[in-house]
Amino acid sequence: MELKEVNILGTKKLACQSCQRKTLRILNNETTETMKPTLLHRFQKFGIKIAGLFILLVITTITVKAQSPPGLPAFPDEPSAAPIDGGLSLLAAAGGAYAIKKLRDKKKGEEEIG
Repeated sequence: MELKEVNILGTKKLACQSCQRKTLRILNNETTETMKPTLLHRFQKFGIKIAGLFILLVITTITVKAQSPPGLPAFPDEPSAAPIDGGLSLLAAAGGAYAIKKLRDKKKGEEEIG
C-alpha cells in the first residue's frame, strides 16, 4: 500500500489512497450525497426500514387483538376439551422405547466388562 501526501489546513500528512480521496472530497466541499454509498450504509438503511415495519406490525397486531367482537361474550360458558389422546400416546410409546433401549445398552456394557 502506497501512502500519499494530503495537505490538511496547511499541514502535510500521509494517508492511504481511500483516505486521501475522502479528504479531498471533504476539502472540496463535496457533499456525502455525491459519494457512492457503501454496502454497509445500504444495509443500515434497509435495517431501519425493516425495523420500522416490524414495529408497525407489532403495534397493529396488539391493537387488533385488544378489540373484542361486538355482541359476543368475552368467555364461553364451557371450554372445549383439548385433543391430547393421539399425540400423547405416541409420545409415551416413544419414551418407553427409548428407556428400554437405554436399559439394554447398559446391560450389554456390564456384560462386556464382567
